[in-house]
Amino acid sequence: MKKVLILIAVIAFGLAVAASFCFTVDESEYVVVTQFGNPIKTLEQTGLHRKLPWQTVNRFDRRMQLYETPLIEYLTGDKKNVVLQAFVCWRIEDPLEFFRAVRTFDSATQKLDDLITASIGAKLGDYEMSNLISVNPGEVRLPEMERLITSEVSVRTEEGYGITVARVGVSRLALPEDNARSVYRRMEAERSAIANEYRALGREEADKIKAQADREKSDIIANAYKEAQIIRGQGDAEAARIYAEAYSQAPDFFELLRTLEAYKKMLKQESVIVMSADSHLLKYLNCAPVTEREEGGLRE
Repeated sequence: MKKVLILIAVIAFGLAVAASFCFTVDESEYVVVTQFGNPIKTLEQTGLHRKLPWQTVNRFDRRMQLYETPLIEYLTGDKKNVVLQAFVCWRIEDPLEFFRAVRTFDSATQKLDDLITASIGAKLGDYEMSNLISVNPGEVRLPEMERLITSEVSVRTEEGYGITVARVGVSRLALPEDNARSVYRRMEAERSAIANEYRALGREEADKIKAQADREKSDIIANAYKEAQIIRGQGDAEAARIYAEAYSQAPDFFELLRTLEAYKKMLKQESVIVMSADSHLLKYLNCAPVTEREEGGLRE
């Protein structure tokens, strides 16, 4: 039993010694081997590698990383405050340079945070609020600003930290409460101005339609009056012709008929008319009776 325990202990010790001389490199990582804090070699090839027991293996993830900055308030070119949060996609390009410059991922993200914050603050001074938030898509220039920040940060990280920045973008954009109220008031004023413009155009169009209708109405009335006058003239002419024909056939009767019509219009109840005794209009009233009747022994 003791021999078994001793054998197990020897095997374990041997494995521990072997482990101090060997290590593996995964395909998703870089390895920087240091000796007393100084880097001596960098390994990217996967598999089993050797080292001395007093040497240290430092592993770094070679995959794409994502970091988001905290919400920070910035000032735009037109002196408006915005609250902005950015994200950065990055990875280690040079593990040895990365180890010498930052050593840890926490330190790397802190330096990235400082670079991105400074770059955003500088670039926002070249843009107005309407370039970030607008109802007009043509005014928005946020993608342009993101490209400029990405280029600027990438150059600095590749030169100083062994890091490649794939993209810097805005993940959240908000307004402080005071600015939000100001923007809402401006948007409301813009919408109100557009609505008033539409109302003015509507009133102008309505006035045009009304004026056109009035012109058409006047033309219709004028044409109708013209037609009525023509028809009336034709009727008067026809009546005059009929009168003339009737007069030529029986002038005495026609004259009597016209005189009786004149009497009917002139002689109404309690009417008083003063005329000369020899007036032509009274000749039928002044003439002697043409018939006599006897009735009850009396003569009329």
